[in-house]
Amino acid sequence: MKALSIKRIIAFLVCAVICTACAIVSIYFYKPHKRFVYYFYSYSTDGLCTEVRHSPVNAIQGDVSFFIEELLLGPMTNRYKKLFADGTTLEFCIQKDDVLYVGLSKDALFPEAGDASIKDGVEALKVNIVKQFTKINTILVYIDGKSVFWEG
Repeated sequence: MKALSIKRIIAFLVCAVICTACAIVSIYFYKPHKRFVYYFYSYSTDGLCTEVRHSPVNAIQGDVSFFIEELLLGPMTNRYKKLFADGTTLEFCIQKDDVLYVGLSKDALFPEAGDASIKDGVEALKVNIVKQFTKINTILVYIDGKSVFWEG
């Protein structure tokens, strides 16, 4: 009878050690993240489609800049169009109150076959930012240092 009790105690301790080790490893490797929703034009449907991505909390360059840089990389799926040509980079991203100033590189002026037009790309960029960052109401976009503005 005592041998049975000792075996149960040992089995309980082994389970407790394994559970504790799993918890420690999980805590060590856990990385908090934010969930971002990106909007891209689709090849097969009209309008914008969504794509969800997870990003690190407190990105070094700031949440808005990180979000825009990820957006400029293009969609993760091949069913959606890139907003701007490959090589387009974020030159500056400055927020003053509820206004965001976004500067894109000259590469944005040369869309490739299958990319969104420049106008559609800028409009989608604005939609993405306003939907994700609700405290930003106005977005002024610059390409190669020149203002991009369309009435409509």
